[in-house]
Amino acid sequence: MRKSSVLKSYYNEYIRDISVVFLLLLPLIICNAITLFVGYGLNWVKFSDLANIFFYFSNLLIGIYPIALCLITSYYIATKHGVNAMVVVPYSLLLFIAVSVPNALVSAQTGLPNNPLIALLAAMISAICCISFRLFPLDPSRIDFVSTLYKHVLHFFCFLLLTVFLAKFTTIIIELSKEVRHDISLNPLTFYGGLAYQFFLGLLGAIGINGHNFLFRAKQQLFENTQQNIADWQAGDAALNILGQGFYDAFLSMGGSGNTISLLLCVLLFSKERRHITLALSALPLVIFNINELLLFGLPIIFNPILIVPFVVVPLVSFVVVYSAMTIGLVNPVSTIVDWMTPPFISGYIATQHSFSGVVLQLVVVIIGIAIYRPFYLYFVGQSESNNMAISRQHELGRSTLKSFLGDVTQAMSSYISKHDISRRVSRMLSHGEFIMHYQPQVYLNNKPGFSFESLIRYKDPDGKLLPPLFIQDFQQLGAMKQLDQMVIDLVLVDMQKMPLTPNCKVAINISTETISDKHIVAYIVERLSFYNISPLHLEIEITEEAIIDNDKQVSENIAVLQALGITVAIDDFGSGYASFPHLLKFNFDKVKLDRSLLFNIDNERGKNLYQLLAKISEVTGCVLVAEGVETQAEKQFVQQCGIDICQGFYFAKPMPLNDALAWSKTVTVTESSNDITV
Repeated sequence: MRKSSVLKSYYNEYIRDISVVFLLLLPLIICNAITLFVGYGLNWVKFSDLANIFFYFSNLLIGIYPIALCLITSYYIATKHGVNAMVVVPYSLLLFIAVSVPNALVSAQTGLPNNPLIALLAAMISAICCISFRLFPLDPSRIDFVSTLYKHVLHFFCFLLLTVFLAKFTTIIIELSKEVRHDISLNPLTFYGGLAYQFFLGLLGAIGINGHNFLFRAKQQLFENTQQNIADWQAGDAALNILGQGFYDAFLSMGGSGNTISLLLCVLLFSKERRHITLALSALPLVIFNINELLLFGLPIIFNPILIVPFVVVPLVSFVVVYSAMTIGLVNPVSTIVDWMTPPFISGYIATQHSFSGVVLQLVVVIIGIAIYRPFYLYFVGQSESNNMAISRQHELGRSTLKSFLGDVTQAMSSYISKHDISRRVSRMLSHGEFIMHYQPQVYLNNKPGFSFESLIRYKDPDGKLLPPLFIQDFQQLGAMKQLDQMVIDLVLVDMQKMPLTPNCKVAINISTETISDKHIVAYIVERLSFYNISPLHLEIEITEEAIIDNDKQVSENIAVLQALGITVAIDDFGSGYASFPHLLKFNFDKVKLDRSLLFNIDNERGKNLYQLLAKISEVTGCVLVAEGVETQAEKQFVQQCGIDICQGFYFAKPMPLNDALAWSKTVTVTESSNDITV
């Protein structure tokens, strides 16, 4: 049941996404239809040279259509999944060309790749590859530019290997299809052979394969036999066959394969979906000339298990109706091969020896087609009571997706520009001014000798002005917290070389969720400790409550290894909203730092009781407690009464540069009688 629901979800998403992409291609398609219409008009009034110019541009628009489809599809999917399209588009274009050109899937007129199905698949595969690895545009101003560059190179090389494989795989499929075509023996000049021929044409078209190309041998033989039969009939040497090339073109491909003119009229007559009506009206100029790609991919019909059924069935029923009408003499047999782009009804008149009975027969076929398409189409759009609300929500989601996509084109670019500005700002900070460490003491209230410090990063601009740590948000937006943490580790270890590291002296370093979740961070810390010749016993790592929620397995492993090395691991800002008591039992922390916010309410009884309850954590977990944010004498006394022996806050000292922190530690004494701090 769940699997069915998931498949239905993917199907609905596919339908929505394909529809949005083809709506974005409407200007190109409509322009092509207008160009084609003007060309035929000029040809009709004998301006053949000018008409050829319009036909050339029509061929050019048709030629670039699959490329535009590939690019827009990859752009849309990338934007939808939060990946920059500037990364995905080159991948999709490479795959599309690499698969199409070696396999001769190109236009004879323009030499451009011309298979819409390959274009769609190339865009989807490329987008999946880039989305899975979360690739971002290269930016030389980023501090991780070199590592990102090599990541891109490695990923692109792997993608090239995949491209080579897919190109070869496509070649194999094409060769196998040639063998299948050779083995398929179809005779479109017989009743049952014609039904089989038409069935294969519809089935192939429903999955995006040009059936006329696939069954080229049968089609070529059909064309030659039809020409010969018409010539013999005109010479009086043979009767006119009912089945021939003109029969299929005039009556079974009205509006394109699947007699999609019936589907188009069905949409216009019965649909309440504004998007489908817009699509049908836009496709009308093309369907008049039997070009149905807009409907084929826009609704879509391709890979649509609902609309595939009438798409295949309608031509088969039409075949039987037309064949029967001509067999019993109601309509003249087709006496000429009509150009496949001749509009419906005109083609019926010309094909049946300029008889209006051919027009009437086409009209009957179209009406029958509408009747067959109608229930399937209405089910597809959710006119049934059971699906009406669900499809309505889907429609709203589709509108929202389209609106979001069109809006996010600008937003994505502005977001990239914003990140570029942040990158430049961080780059300036790294090359001008300096990052320095400040240290805030953790004071022992029980006369225990020594001090511990929490390290806090600051930035000093070229003018010597000290700036608050707002720049940390810039590193977060760039996804460079690991690089910042590594820089902090180095800065602190350098300063620790200048400290008189007594047995009870520890220096705490705050590291981000991203860093503590990295499986390589422990090895990095060990290597830097060895490089600076600092004992792990003097180092303390502080992590936030958020980190133990995001990737608890890796975090748990890292904590265990750090503690085995003798490094103290503390949870910072406990009580700020993320964690709970079970996390303290699950993770074996050495120290818990109670957040400053917990002291805000000690003026009332409930606030006091809560803090006193939290102060008993050490009795359950065995970890050391630190009261953060102590700023007044009253808060210090309350914390001390709760049995907490280590405090940190402005009451004792603000964060200070290294030299000031060392001087402070030498001049501060803790009196045994009152535990008051004096300088």
